[in-house]
Amino acid sequence: MKNFVDIQVNGYAGISFQAEPLTEPQIQFVAQRLRAREVRAVLPTIVTDDLDRMAMRLRSMRALIDQDDELRQLMPAFHIEGPCLSPVEGFRGAHDPNYIVPATRDVIEPLIDAAGGIRNVAMVTLAPECDAHFNTTLWLAEQGVIVCAGHTDAPLDCLREAERAGLSFFTHLGNGSAQMLDRHDNIIYRAMSVEKMRYSLIHDGHHLPFWLAAQWIRWLGIERCVFTTDCVEAADAPPDVKLPSWRELDTSGETPVTRLKGTPHFAGAAHSMMDGYRNAVKYMGFTETEATALSSTQPAKLIEKWMGA
Repeated sequence: MKNFVDIQVNGYAGISFQAEPLTEPQIQFVAQRLRAREVRAVLPTIVTDDLDRMAMRLRSMRALIDQDDELRQLMPAFHIEGPCLSPVEGFRGAHDPNYIVPATRDVIEPLIDAAGGIRNVAMVTLAPECDAHFNTTLWLAEQGVIVCAGHTDAPLDCLREAERAGLSFFTHLGNGSAQMLDRHDNIIYRAMSVEKMRYSLIHDGHHLPFWLAAQWIRWLGIERCVFTTDCVEAADAPPDVKLPSWRELDTSGETPVTRLKGTPHFAGAAHSMMDGYRNAVKYMGFTETEATALSSTQPAKLIEKWMGA
């Protein structure tokens, strides 16, 4: 049993966590498929949308999870990604620009309340440059939330000031950034220059080439990194799953991925943690011990406060 821990899951097994709303049979089906792929815990991730809809999803999913002890162990807390991200094309990724807003406590606190309180939110991803005076970062960190930078083009000084306010993690390094970047001063190198930062990386071979992800992890140190799928409902989905009309499945690589229909742009990962673990050993040159650290023990350590709750 690998006991994978995935800190960013937007949907799984044909079921989107951005649905309106989830039902008990749906969440139990997701749980069954995750356990079959040797997953110990995930952070269900709710992404940028109308604030009321985001709150509804958090509230309805929390109610389903709280009815079942095994679900609480499998889904111990949420990851909220957005809506306080960079509105700039490229850096916002697939997040809807109509709902991206600056980071304030007034935006984030109702989402945390909808999740059932601060004890049920492990991670919040935001763009530090969109957080005036880093007030939201400071408040979240003081509450014990892991504050993550992501979908950002923050200058290095901004990242370092945000770190002093409580920023400690960078979400899916190398993704959520523009296709064309300055060869020296870019968000990837800036993020890697923040001395105490930790990082997640997507291990599907699409979002990052295998060789590049492996090289970055070696440079940064395995102990500072974790793997995540950042997967959507296409991951481990039944063959007859129907994706949204704007998203299509690409199975041309070693692991599948979804793209915005008719474009080369990614619209969410479609691999499981088991797929990623195999990629790490077969294509990235990691030992089984190293792949286990990146996929299981280190992400478990990262969110142990919530997994032990």
